[in-house]
Amino acid sequence: MNSTSATALIWWVIPIVAVLSAIGYAVWVTKYKNKFDNKTDRSISEFAKFQNSFNNKK
Repeated sequence: MNSTSATALIWWVIPIVAVLSAIGYAVWVTKYKNKFDNKTDRSISEFAKFQNSFNNKK
């Protein structure tokens, strides 16, 4: 493979990988991000209850 064909291959491969990665990220955000956010919100509210339990025992 000569230098010109290798350069042309790189100019095709990098944008294709970038587009596929962007599509994969968009799918992840639309399908799975909400599930992780719900767990985070639940964890934060549980931690707030835990902190408040120390304040209420005075």
